[in-house]
Amino acid sequence: MELGRKLVLAAVPVLALVLACGSDKAPPTAEVEYSIPQAVDQLMALESASFTLEHLQGTTVLVPGVLMTKAYGEVDIPDRFRVTVEAESVSPKTYIEISIITIENKTYMTGLFGRRWNEVPADTMPFNLSGLGQTLADIVDAIEGDRGLGQERLQGVDTVRLGGNISSEDLSELIPGAGSGLPVALELWLDPAGLLRQVKIIGRVVPTDDADTVRRLVLNDTNQPVTMNPPE
Repeated sequence: MELGRKLVLAAVPVLALVLACGSDKAPPTAEVEYSIPQAVDQLMALESASFTLEHLQGTTVLVPGVLMTKAYGEVDIPDRFRVTVEAESVSPKTYIEISIITIENKTYMTGLFGRRWNEVPADTMPFNLSGLGQTLADIVDAIEGDRGLGQERLQGVDTVRLGGNISSEDLSELIPGAGSGLPVALELWLDPAGLLRQVKIIGRVVPTDDADTVRRLVLNDTNQPVTMNPPE
């Protein structure tokens, strides 16, 4: 399928936030077709963004007995990001907050039950935000069966909502633990300039996911200056 006919949190797992519903009127086919290549171009040019990735249903296993429910932060493309992960232990049930900072090829993370920073291997993270614009553009490029789902007003902005399908391995750059061959449905919200505002990821991405897992990735403050330094 040509790029112009193809359409991305989460995530990490990948991987959120206020959805204001508007008209259910489906946009004309020409409008949907025109939005798709714009989305790819905008993602390829993405320099920075703030994001939220959350689970609307289900959770992501960080380590056995610890489940991630939400992650949010800032990305300075290509290789700097600052993330806060919200999670909970299963037994006893306890809220856990983890901070992560990646500066080029070094990743720092606070402990599960403390605020001390430690340098950790980047491949131990449940998500990979390096080169986020390219990663999302590749996901959009992999979507099949794209279709218009209507128009909605999202966070005060008129958007076109698109849907399509990918396979779980198409998310492996964003979610390193993604399985193989699992069907995933995506919904994308694009503003009039083709900028990706929100993605809903429906279905199992990681083999340990529940069948009805739903993740939502929201992008804000795109291409704004970001200052990011290693932890003290």
